Amino acid sequence: MTRHELKEQLQHDHFTDAVSEAVAYALSNRKILIRWIVVAVLVLGLAGGALWFAAYNRSIRQQALAAALQVIDTPVGASSQAPNSYPTQEAKQQAEIKVLSDMVAKYGGTREGLIAQYYLGTVKVERKNPKGAESDLRRVADAKSEFAPLAKIALAQLYAGENRVAEARALLQSIANKPSDLVSKAQADILLAQLYLTTNPQEAKKILRSLKTPTQRPAVSRAVDQLSAQLTK
Repeated sequence: MTRHELKEQLQHDHFTDAVSEAVAYALSNRKILIRWIVVAVLVLGLAGGALWFAAYNRSIRQQALAAALQVIDTPVGASSQAPNSYPTQEAKQQAEIKVLSDMVAKYGGTREGLIAQYYLGTVKVERKNPKGAESDLRRVADAKSEFAPLAKIALAQLYAGENRVAEARALLQSIANKPSDLVSKAQADILLAQLYLTTNPQEAKKILRSLKTPTQRPAVSRAVDQLSAQLTK
């Protein structure tokens, strides 16, 4: 290829032509381009603002949850180590229900709201309010949250206390079938075996035998030994 032919090809190179067309368009449509650039900047600014606003709201929810958990951690009776305390368990439970109910009403459905609703359900169990407890725990158990297994365990314990064994078993089995970071399969199996102790001892033995492995965690092995000892009584 001669120098002249190479020059001719470069003059009609597709990339060069495209750049030239883009520059020509920019010069002839300067106002339109500036308008779109401004719009793009605004969109990016709004997106950044939305992220900041979401983070800000999350921090507010976390502060509210921390305040609620502080109420839960406050002791009952006079304590030399704690500056604040509740005179009775009844007074503490009333304070817990109020602060947790406020959290659920304001932040229901959020991660922090679901944590508050789980605690609210457990407090209602303590106060012999099974219907209220079931409603709160069921909402958390049905939510797509990492705390759903904990709510299922609390519900299973509630159902077992009401002799609703089939419902309790279904909840625990669902956890065993799909373990999580908070509740492992071994932990769910231990709870199932505990449920079967009086209703189906043979099934309890079967589950406990499956958990007796050389690589089993010490805490699980101790729980297996304790439940096995109860079966032999």
